[in-house]
Amino acid sequence: MDFQLSEEQRSLAELAERLGREEFAPKAARWDRNHEYPHANVAVLRRAGLLGMTIPQRFGGPERPLIDAVLAIERIAKYCGVTARIVVETNMGALGCVMAYGTEVQQRETAR
Repeated sequence: MDFQLSEEQRSLAELAERLGREEFAPKAARWDRNHEYPHANVAVLRRAGLLGMTIPQRFGGPERPLIDAVLAIERIAKYCGVTARIVVETNMGALGCVMAYGTEVQQRETAR
């Protein structure tokens, strides 16, 4: 199987790599050491469009494929595990379960 990333996917991977290296890595040890939630990293992820990438268009999301989320997670995880986990949960984990099995109301509320 010959799998090639699209230009958009390569750009996404490069963005996630840069954010991981420049924004998340310098603070990762502090988050872990102090058992702190990285609220500042969440703000960076939100501005970069890396949260809720897989939310269906009918709920206002971009409905990007899971591979896009995986590309971002893989790059970010090299620098900050907890921040990568946030990307997991906002694209696949709990969000994915609600989008797959929740009621219409639950899906709409979760996508907000």
